[in-house]
Amino acid sequence: MPIRRLIFGFWTIILLFAEIMIGIFAKGFVRDYVGDVLVVICLYMLARVFLPQKPQFMSVIVFLAAVAAEFLQLTPLHSFLSEKSEILAAIAGGTFDYRDLICYLIGGLVCAAIDIFIIGKSKKISG
Repeated sequence: MPIRRLIFGFWTIILLFAEIMIGIFAKGFVRDYVGDVLVVICLYMLARVFLPQKPQFMSVIVFLAAVAAEFLQLTPLHSFLSEKSEILAAIAGGTFDYRDLICYLIGGLVCAAIDIFIIGKSKKISG
């Protein structure tokens, strides 16, 4: 397994653990906003485990997936999924909130910055 995948996997686990701790223990700003920013970064890291050679616009794709999940909360499908499984209900979220979209955007921008400033520099050094 390439080292890059291990690094992305490590960060995925760390961020997932942080998300779980936020879900269990946090309140207020951290739970409402920081968790939403981190979920996008966690999904990005997970995607990079499976696609370590960055497809262009990975951060945009993950951001759009998060936005789609948020808008899903406005549809009857959200209610259907919530009735079928507690896990699906947790993944689908509770209610639509435009502030979540702002948090997802911030998370997506962090992912783009990781691509540009960290991964881009390491490619220049090693390549």
